[in-house]
Parts: sequence; structure tokens; C-alpha cells
Amino acid sequence: MATSKLYDVNFKRLALLLLPTFRRRPLLAALAYAAVSPLQWLHTRFMLWRRDTDYRLLHNGQVCRLRGLLNDLFDPVDRRITVTEEVSNVGDIVLHRREVQRAVRLPARGSGRMVVLNRRGYGGVSGYDFWVNIPVALLDEIDTDRVRAVVDSYKLASKRYQINFV
Repeated sequence: MATSKLYDVNFKRLALLLLPTFRRRPLLAALAYAAVSPLQWLHTRFMLWRRDTDYRLLHNGQVCRLRGLLNDLFDPVDRRITVTEEVSNVGDIVLHRREVQRAVRLPARGSGRMVVLNRRGYGGVSGYDFWVNIPVALLDEIDTDRVRAVVDSYKLASKRYQINFV
């Protein structure tokens, strides 16, 4: 970034330059370095916070940005996490039936079998606005609560989503 040089400060050099020239001896220089070391530690913490904040500001709730963010955090090598807005790209649909007290796996659209999920019809009626598709290979490696927290912080408040392992 253009403003990154604005925050580059060499505190050891600054402490030495602020000493009068006739006082620049090794003992006083070491004392000046010790005096600015807490300031240097605070500056390092500030720079880490600034880098994290800049990274968070680069991302928003757009599908391409959200997909990139999730892949950066949870699957940086293979980048297999996808975000879809239609149910046809999702593998199986898991339907939980209250009367049976167990989940039933249903085939996705386009598989040749027609399944009506609710009484209102099957033409795109869904409770979710988008799906976060995570490969089953990452099931043991990823904490779904952390994925949910990341998506919640970036999505729009009115959008609903579901995490699927495909």
C-alpha cells in the first residue's frame, strides 16, 4: 500500500538520533534502546492489528469475496470451498423429519428423481439464500462454529445460509 511507509519507524535509530551527539556512548545508547523497547512492542502490535483490519476491509458479503475468504482461512492449498446460490449445485439435501426423529438424505435436483420437499411446491421454495459447500475431506479439520462465525460477520443481515458437506 502507499501509506505503509508512513508507519515504518526505526525506534532504535530514532532513540539514538534524539540523544545529543556528545552523549552517544554505548551505555547511554543501550539505556535509550531499553527506554524505547515498550514503544517498539506497541508499534509491532499496532502493525499486526492494522494488517488484520486491512485484510478484513478487503472482503465483504459478495459471493466471490466470501468464497476467497473461506478458502484463505480453511483450505488455502486446494481451495475447494464454494458458495452457491442455487440448490442444484449441492450434492444431497438433508431433511430432518420431526415425527421420525432422524435425518433423511434426499437426492439433489437433476438426478432424475423428483422429491417434493414441502407442500407449497418444489419450484425454488427454500429457506436459505445461499449455501456454503465444504468438501467432506475437510470435515474433521474444520470447526463449523468458526466457519459460521466468519460467514455471519461478512454476510448481509437479511441473508440466510446453510453449511453443507459435499
